Amino acid sequence: MARNAKTVSFISAHIFAPQIRKTSVHFIATEFAALGHDVKFISVGYSWLRKLKNCPRYAAISSSQRNQFEQIKENLNAGVYIAPLHAFSSTNFYFDKLSSILFPIYGSYFPEFAREAIRRSDLIVIETGTPIAFFDLCKSLSGSAKFIYLCRDHMPTIRASTYLQDLERRIIAESDSVCVHAQRLADLLPASGRITVVPQAIDPEPFRSTDKSPYPTGTVNAVSAGDMLLDRQVIAKLATAAPEVCFHVFGASWDLIKPANLIIHGEVGFEQLAAYIRHADFGIAAYATSETDQYLAESSLKLLQYAHCQLPVILPDSIPVDRGNEVKYNANNLIDARSLVDRCLEFRRSSLGSYSIPSWRQNALATLATVGINEHPFHSLA
Repeated sequence: MARNAKTVSFISAHIFAPQIRKTSVHFIATEFAALGHDVKFISVGYSWLRKLKNCPRYAAISSSQRNQFEQIKENLNAGVYIAPLHAFSSTNFYFDKLSSILFPIYGSYFPEFAREAIRRSDLIVIETGTPIAFFDLCKSLSGSAKFIYLCRDHMPTIRASTYLQDLERRIIAESDSVCVHAQRLADLLPASGRITVVPQAIDPEPFRSTDKSPYPTGTVNAVSAGDMLLDRQVIAKLATAAPEVCFHVFGASWDLIKPANLIIHGEVGFEQLAAYIRHADFGIAAYATSETDQYLAESSLKLLQYAHCQLPVILPDSIPVDRGNEVKYNANNLIDARSLVDRCLEFRRSSLGSYSIPSWRQNALATLATVGINEHPFHSLA
């Protein structure tokens, strides 16, 4: 370990697997490790219930990460707590009431590989959602460790259980730092927390290194990445209206009638997805949003990635972003899908310009600085 290095544990609902797309927590943990900190990444929210639902994340968990750590790279080890049963959020009224009993039970136990990591930690980073159920257990095991609550989403937006929403309010007040990636999200949180806005970032290298297009020569292609608040009806309308365009959907299931020109790719690794984004003709961000979801304008990784690759993007006008590459529609009105596609195809990438987007190294340094870890020089993200 480097001089002044810390032992850091992440509690996340995501897993480290090459065939699973990366989210911000993967990049931050990787950068912590690259800075010389000893990082243990603990994934929670997995049991045979996930297997019954054919969950891609569950299927991707390697045998060497099941209730033990596997080295991912230098200073970074990842393991998955797989319980006999796990608590989960549900919009069903009765399941939601039951969750107030199940989450405290589920969050009261860690297997020894995770307990030992927590005991040794100088810093514990807990992500939004199911991971916060383990906050009190981590507090009891960790002694003097500092806590960062990595608040990635608005709890009502992701339909978290009432129990977790209530628990989050206490965690925000008790954490040493609360890091959010959008001012609009910070404005939705209780004022009791030590809240810092650390802007989202991108890793440009996978986009730079994907010179070869994955698309057949001469074809026109659109890409949609991720499943959060995905309005599948909009994508189906776009595909039906533009049969000459091939629509590629990543990281999301499909339960509607599927047009012949729509391809469902499921979960893929970030390096593979980067090639599809870079070489697409346009992107899609078909969010089904409300006013409280507008933080997505600042925090959406795919919007940043589309902008970085100078892609025109179709998205609802409820998302208040204006980088110059947007083709917007009003979700409350009848959508002219053909017109949206044509407007995208009329864009010239050279006219879209480039965007100044922070790196994940900057993001990681800013996150560490919120708890007084300033061993590396940090420059303004502005």
